[in-house]
Amino acid sequence: MRLYDEIFKNASGMALSRYTVAVQGGGYFEGVKAVGDFSPERVVLFFPRGSVEVEGVALSIAKYCDGDLKLDGKITLVRLVDGDTRKGESI
Repeated sequence: MRLYDEIFKNASGMALSRYTVAVQGGGYFEGVKAVGDFSPERVVLFFPRGSVEVEGVALSIAKYCDGDLKLDGKITLVRLVDGDTRKGESI
């Protein structure tokens, strides 16, 4: 995708992951290395060069396979945590 290439061309390697959040609810995350904390209100996802904290309502993991994760529920916040290289616990 040329648009992603343009957006991430100066990302210093952080383009190893990306996500999409749907307005109606849920989201799709690529490049997930592991899942850390998980509750219906908060999910922590680990990537090769950082982590993402997702907050919301009625969050649940609908699918997790080969680094792709589909999250159901209403996402209210996505926070990037730069440089966090903890491994977390895979599920």
